[in-house]
Amino acid sequence: MGIFFYNCENTITDISVDINYGVVINEINYHSLDTSIPEDWVELYNPMNETIDIGLWVFKDDDNNVFTFPEDIFLQSGHYLVICKNIDSFAQLFPSISNVVGNFELGLDAAGERVRLFDSNGLLVDEVEYDDEDPWPVEADGNGPTLELIHPSLDNNKASNWAASNGKGTPSEINSVYNSVYDDE
Repeated sequence: MGIFFYNCENTITDISVDINYGVVINEINYHSLDTSIPEDWVELYNPMNETIDIGLWVFKDDDNNVFTFPEDIFLQSGHYLVICKNIDSFAQLFPSISNVVGNFELGLDAAGERVRLFDSNGLLVDEVEYDDEDPWPVEADGNGPTLELIHPSLDNNKASNWAASNGKGTPSEINSVYNSVYDDE
């Protein structure tokens, strides 16, 4: 969606505008250990002060494979939502986590890729282009940990703002590498 205006030369200019809903791609499991962690999953976090309706939002990978959120999905303030490739596999390792949607058909590339979140109008909400090589945390590449954002207020497209999780990840809870130094900035 763009905003059109006339500039000084009296020609029309289109400026693309992203709406900031505040929803953050907060944790990524893209290359599991075959024996301990379920297939691909991504955690979203809502740091805003209001509940956000994410029904019919779209999650895409680099190949434009799409997962569409079911209608009537709401992400409350301060809460998390996990989207995963296989709900049954995810539930085997994390049986107490109920805020999960999924069975998405896209697969997260173990060599890295761009993942994007769009609202129901097709406007970009958030995106991350992760990698499996330095400066990204290489421990998340098949060694057990996930990629965790060290604080949800940081630019999640910068490798320096991510770390490998302690253990098998922290779906639906504060990240194990959370750094409170960025609180209230």
